[in-house]
This record gives sequence, structure tokens and C-alpha cells, in this order.
Amino acid sequence: MTGPEDDEIAYYRAVEDHFAALRGSPFLFSPKDFALLRGWWRDGVPLAAVLAGVGEAWERRRERGADPISSLTYCRHAVRRHAVRLTAARVGTAGPGPVVDVGAVLTSLAARVNDVADRWRRCPPVETILRDLARAVASLPPDGEPGALDEALTDLEFTTLDALHAALPPDVRSELEKDVERDLAGLAVEADVRERTRRALTIKAARRLVGVPRLELGARAS
Repeated sequence: MTGPEDDEIAYYRAVEDHFAALRGSPFLFSPKDFALLRGWWRDGVPLAAVLAGVGEAWERRRERGADPISSLTYCRHAVRRHAVRLTAARVGTAGPGPVVDVGAVLTSLAARVNDVADRWRRCPPVETILRDLARAVASLPPDGEPGALDEALTDLEFTTLDALHAALPPDVRSELEKDVERDLAGLAVEADVRERTRRALTIKAARRLVGVPRLELGARAS
């Protein structure tokens, strides 16, 4: 059983862990960054919105070929967009389609991610990212509109797989990347298309290797 203070500390650590994993090196937030993070906690911004926003900011920076993000403040606009979307999901109305017990599915997904984390206890960086992902899934509103929540889950999935790839042991990551390069061999396309394909194959390979379940409300065991 955890108390409010434990939950708050876990929130801070999850964001810091995720930021460091995407950066590929240990990183400590500045007092300004920590004040921003504390504000998100006090305002009730779901962990899912923060992780997805951080991931979006990193992806945009990568696409531009710019230097790695050095402050959480660069992510604040993306985090706000994701937080606003999740707030809208709470007050939205479900469209026509099968009724989904959102709370039950989110609980099941978080449990499945934690099960995968159990299998990676010998690799703390990977286990930590998976535990943080489970917390983020659990932070989504159980009374939310399914379509909006599926979008949030997709964002979480992408940024987490990116972080997991970076957190893999160097020898494992090297073998994974060699397999991707073999799949790309002989592919005659423009450089930008080739890079996007490499990214997609790398993410897919990381999912398969780590065993991350698909994060969607209609997910089945995989």
C-alpha cells in the first residue's frame, strides 16, 4: 500500500527515468524543471500525458536532427496538449460501437506490463521503464472516451518502445540493430524513407524482444 507521498515520488522518478532513457544517459532535472514537474503533479496531470508529451518532444527534435533536449521545459507544450486531450476524454461521450469496460481493460493492461517487467528484473533499466509504463497506463481515466484513450495508449506505446530500445544492454541492442540492417539490405529507397523504415523496424523488434503487449482497449493476449 502506497501513500500520497510515495505516489508523488514515483511520478517524479518515472518522468526522470523516461527522460534519461530517451536521452541515453543519466540526467538530473534542474530546479526549474523540477518546479514544472511539481506543478504538473499538483495540477493532476496524468503520468500518461507527461510521458507521451516528453516522447513527442524528443521525436520532433530527432526529426529535425537537432541536439538532444536538455531541459524538461522544452516538453511543456507537448505535455499540455496531451493533458488537454485526456481531460476532453473524461468529458467526452462514447460513439456508437461495442461497450468497453475501460477501467477493467486499463487494469488488465497495467498488470500485463508489470508481468513483463517481472521477466526483466535482471536488467534494471528495462524493468524500470516497464514499471513506469504500467503506472502511466493506470493513470489514464477509467471513465474516459475509448477512442481518445486508444490514442493516448498508442502515444505511450511508441515513446516507451523508443526508450526500451535505448535501455537494452549494449550487446543485445547491437544484435537487434544488426538484424534490422539485414532486413534493410537491398532496399532501394530515398534516405529519409530508409531512415523511417529503420525506425519502424527497430521499434517493432524492440517490442518483440522485450515482450511488450499491444496497448489498446481491444487488446488480446499477445
